[in-house]
Amino acid sequence: MARTTGDPAKRRQGLARFKFWRRSRVGSDVTLGMHKYKVVSKPSNRFQFSRIKAFLRRIRNEDYKYSGSFQEAIKPVLIIAQIFALMPVRGVSSKFAEDLTFSWSSFRTYYALATILCFGITSGYLVAFVTNVSFTFDTVETLVFYLSIFLISVSFLQLARKWPALAVEWQVVEGKLPPLKLSQERRELAHHIVMVTVVATTCSLVEHMLSMISMGHYVGSCPRFPDLVVDSFLYLNFSSVFYFVDYTRFLGILGKVVNVLSTFAWNFNDIFVMAVSVALAARFRQLNDNMMREARLPTTSDYWMQCRINFRNLCKLCEEVDNAISTITLLCFTNNLYFICGKILKSMQNKPSVSHTLYFWFSLSYLLGRTLILSLYSASVNDESKRPLLIFRLVPREYWCDELKRFAEEVHMDNVALTGMKFFRLTRGVVISVAGTIVTYELILLQFNPEDKVLDCYES
Repeated sequence: MARTTGDPAKRRQGLARFKFWRRSRVGSDVTLGMHKYKVVSKPSNRFQFSRIKAFLRRIRNEDYKYSGSFQEAIKPVLIIAQIFALMPVRGVSSKFAEDLTFSWSSFRTYYALATILCFGITSGYLVAFVTNVSFTFDTVETLVFYLSIFLISVSFLQLARKWPALAVEWQVVEGKLPPLKLSQERRELAHHIVMVTVVATTCSLVEHMLSMISMGHYVGSCPRFPDLVVDSFLYLNFSSVFYFVDYTRFLGILGKVVNVLSTFAWNFNDIFVMAVSVALAARFRQLNDNMMREARLPTTSDYWMQCRINFRNLCKLCEEVDNAISTITLLCFTNNLYFICGKILKSMQNKPSVSHTLYFWFSLSYLLGRTLILSLYSASVNDESKRPLLIFRLVPREYWCDELKRFAEEVHMDNVALTGMKFFRLTRGVVISVAGTIVTYELILLQFNPEDKVLDCYES
């Protein structure tokens, strides 16, 4: 495993000395070559090609060599998050956790605070609209959406303050684990997280585009501003807010920007919890795979003591991570549960257009699939923490020792898992619990559902 700790100042100083020495050496070599071959009129093409090949080889070996660290794997996720005003941490493009910092005076923080303010103002107008104008299931659903986005943004701002210290602690813990020897093992975590992010973000983008297309039905059938399609669309997008505020094109564009940011934040909430769960499970798996390779071989008490220390460090890391993201985890599952119930309830309504039908079923399928995958990824942390019990059964009797017995008792007694603010633990049983809760609430909501058709105009 690549180096994961060190003083950043010393590292930069050492790198500067290395570059200075290398430039000096290359310069001297070129000078010697000029003196030696000064009679030659044309430069050697072989010399040029060799330098190009060496440069490309150096890029492949240094710049694109995976270290297998969590910071390296989560880096693309954090960069995308900052585009949408989440996780305002500086230094996220670095591979080293000690380069991460948080500052209230950075542009990222100002951007996040301005977005949070917009979410808060929107939520306030929606509260006034629901309480004074129209108290329906659709308006309440919109209010819940923007309130949850406001809470999610605040939670990520609080997490950003803790993230640099948490990332350094994570880096120290994974640096003590058995090293990943194969390049495939080192790049597996980064590829897995990138795959999850790309798939979820693409589905979110498709869902949002379908939503805009379905909204075009209302723009065509009952436009707010005849002959002004764009303004009618922008007004419809934030019609609850424009009930209290006079519409202008600038406010319409600002409302659409807020809508896009809120849509991404709602999806990124799940993506982030999935990425952290995948990384934690991968670290437990890294230790388990090493113990699996050694279990049938002659082992000593010192080896199992070191494994137990690494396992204990991972348990402490999981607890610290859970303390930092438990609010985000709770918002993930409560949001998904609420909107799944609402969408299943609306599944019995007749849709006014084909675009509405396509958008509705894609959105419901994506939400169900995302919730299921989130539950399974989160439960994998608990699954990997219990896997050592199966490995211990492979140890021959003559190599069984008191240290291994103590290790087995700790694994059996500990209940390592992410939680939703300690209200529930994310294990495989949570999938069945969520499904049962959805069925229960759905039966209750069906008793209070008089509407069997989606309104054909937003003014109705």
